[in-house]
Amino acid sequence: MSEVGFLESEMTEVFSRFRRLGKAYAEAAPRVAGIGGSYLASAAEAAAPKGRKTHRRYSTAKVNKSMRAPKGMGAVVATYSPGNLARSMQVLKLRRTKSAVIVGANLTKGSAKGNYSGMRTDGYYLHMVEGGTRNWPGGRPFFMATWARVRPRVEKIMIDQFTLIAQRFNAENQ
Repeated sequence: MSEVGFLESEMTEVFSRFRRLGKAYAEAAPRVAGIGGSYLASAAEAAAPKGRKTHRRYSTAKVNKSMRAPKGMGAVVATYSPGNLARSMQVLKLRRTKSAVIVGANLTKGSAKGNYSGMRTDGYYLHMVEGGTRNWPGGRPFFMATWARVRPRVEKIMIDQFTLIAQRFNAENQ
């Protein structure tokens, strides 16, 4: 066999190993991203502000969108117990993401009415706490600060997992 043929067969073997390694990484990416996402979700849950009193959301008949009913008027639609926002911090199950995970407040599907305590959560107001409102300009931002704080740790966890995959691949393909 000539040197060119030998180099060509070696290159073919190297390319096939790279393809197999890429396939192993692609198969493990959702699991590894889930590990990093769950770490962020638990950190966000710990950092979320927790109130001391129960809050209610009201449904009121409105003449137009800009007018609101007087305070105390209207029917109570939902009751939120303290810690609802913290309990709603989760790795969200979104089918369209292949290897990425989204961490945020889990929202109630369908009718968002009732009592939100225990395991039942609805964190629809995360953006109001994070960014504030017209009457509460500063808000109490915690989510992006938590991400900035735990990002190096999440990256290290994910890099360590991918390193383990590479080591396992090398051990199996010697």
